[in-house]
Formats: sequence, C-alpha cells, structure tokens
Amino acid sequence: MGNVDPAQEWDKLTFFGLAYDDELLYKENGLVNECAIKIAKRFGAERFVFLSVSYEVAKMLEGPIDGYMKGKRHAEHISSQSFGNDDTIVIGSSLIYGGKRFPTFGKIYSQITRLPVIKAYMNGMDSLRNLSSSPMEDWVERALLSPPVKVETVARVASAAALGMVTKDAVGSRRQNFFDSNGKPVTYDDVVFVDGTVSIENIDKNLQLEEYTIEVSDFTRNLVQLQGADKEPIWEGALIGKKPYLYPLPVIALFLSVFALVSSQQVVSVTVT
Repeated sequence: MGNVDPAQEWDKLTFFGLAYDDELLYKENGLVNECAIKIAKRFGAERFVFLSVSYEVAKMLEGPIDGYMKGKRHAEHISSQSFGNDDTIVIGSSLIYGGKRFPTFGKIYSQITRLPVIKAYMNGMDSLRNLSSSPMEDWVERALLSPPVKVETVARVASAAALGMVTKDAVGSRRQNFFDSNGKPVTYDDVVFVDGTVSIENIDKNLQLEEYTIEVSDFTRNLVQLQGADKEPIWEGALIGKKPYLYPLPVIALFLSVFALVSSQQVVSVTVT
C-alpha cells in the first residue's frame, strides 16, 4: 500500500507547481503498512513481501519527496524487525504498467528504454563520469531511462517471494550510499531486495513462474460487487487531482515560443556603441 499524490494546493515557488505533504505521505506509506505488517505477524505469516522502488528511483526521490521515502523505509524497518531480514522481501521496481495502468504507454516506454542507442548513451555517460576524480551521477536520468516492468511479472515474483522462493543468495546484499536532503547518510535494512526491472525479470525467467487462474465462488464474487471493489477508479492513483500536472504547461509553452522566435531569427539583438 502506498501513495505519492501531490497536495491539492499548488506551490507556485516550484517550476511544476507540485507540493507534497510529507507528514501525510509518511503516514500513508509507512504507518499504514506498519499496521499490515503487525497484523500479518499476529496471524502467523512466515514472511512479508513489500513493493517499494528501485535503487535508482530511491536515489532520485530521497530528499525531494521526503515523506514518501521515509514512509517506505519505516515500513521496511518494521518488517525487518518483525520477520527478520531473510524473510522480508522488498521488490524495488521502477514504473509498473499493465492491465488498465498505462498499458500502451508502458509498452512504448519499455521499448524505448531498451533501444541500443539508449544503452550506448548510458554507457558513454558512465565512461565520461569515470574520468572525473569525483564522479557524480544523474539519478533523475537513470530513473527515467530505467525500463518499466509488467504488472504480471511483478505479481509472479511477489507470489514466489511469499512462498519463500526468492532468497538473498539470488539477489545479493542491498546497495546503500543514500543521503537525505540535509546531506546526512541514510541506511536501509539489508533485507532481500530485488532491485529494478532487470532483476525482477531475471527471477521471473529463472524460476520459470507460471500464472494460474483461480475460480472465485459466487459468494466471494457477490461480496466484491457489494463492496464496489469491481469498479475501476476514474483516474490512476498518482494522477488523482490532475490540475497540478497541468500547471507547467503554460510555462513550457512560453519557453517553446521564445525558443521558436530565436531559432527562426525573428528576434534580433542590436548592440549600440
């Protein structure tokens, strides 16, 4: 369970106008999952599977959306305390697509990020950074160029993890080297961490996981319909309150207009001496 919705109020001091309520995000991503972890432990669950974000995405969000990442870390820590590092499996994905969640966009995005030219570009940038004595990486670029993953793949790996088929031997130790917005180091629990789309897809391939269809009883089906859970939301969770996302459009249009005028040489600079 998680949420990264922006606040309804626009923050005109930022370029995109997006503002985040860190306290609310901490509660929705951390404390809510803490309740789920404690309930699972109380009723005899052997392990806990938590859907989080990949290393690249965490590096990008650590600090800018502080409440979201603090909530994720809190939930992972509580699970580590309750179930132990070996029985806490965290699936760190980038963008998840499929079903009614970005089905077409996700496929196109995935194909673009896997193009040889994109891989060559990333390798070239890494080579240039390594020439520096203190190389710095662009984590926004890395996160945006990380391939998205199908929701069916995530579901199969999460199910396998719940059954104890995903272990630390398969994924290795978790990468650290995180810092908060104040520049102080942040340490994550060394749980079983499946990092990124490539790792998720490799586990799915190596375990040769299959999908199974379970017949649902009429009673369960009627109960779901009674609770309204069969109805799809109008907007994807992260896009609820779409007005904040429209705020940068006039600014972008202004910059494009100025760029078009300059490039077409309709704007001429004159120096008087």
